Amino acid sequence: MEVILLDDVVNLGHEGDVVEVADGYGRNYLIPQQLAVRATKGNRKELDQRRRAIQDREEHKCAQAQELAEKLKEESIVIRASVGEGGRLHGEITPQAIAEAVADQHAVQISRHDIDIPTPIREKGNYLISATLYKEVSAELPVKVIGLEEELSETEAETVVEEAEAAAPREAAEVSAGEQITTD
Repeated sequence: MEVILLDDVVNLGHEGDVVEVADGYGRNYLIPQQLAVRATKGNRKELDQRRRAIQDREEHKCAQAQELAEKLKEESIVIRASVGEGGRLHGEITPQAIAEAVADQHAVQISRHDIDIPTPIREKGNYLISATLYKEVSAELPVKVIGLEEELSETEAETVVEEAEAAAPREAAEVSAGEQITTD
């Protein structure tokens, strides 16, 4: 069944997109929840008339996402974790933990699915994590992982962003070197 999305639907599309979905998904979920309408000739004509309003909302959402990306880039995210000997964590920092920390510390909701951690975080330190905020708009999140009992001074909080940005190229080089070793 072809439907026209009336709102953004995760893992399906954005407002105004015409997508093909399973009949049951369209009939039983999308249409009753008013997330979509059938893609009939009349609805397609109405969509063409609404394109300008959709485009304006799209530009507004992109602008908001850009502002949020700039705000998050400047502010650090501190995650407390259980640490063992040598600064290694008991477990690892997951996208869900980062999403919760962003929500708690900055009152911003980011889906865990939109957070990209290139290599697992299993040690204390500073990291630069990428998160998709809206379509093509992404943000670099400076993350500092510390022990549960550690305190973070104000000067350390200010340097988290700088240290994470400095560590990002080094981590990328380590990943590249690791890939070369495994492919030989």
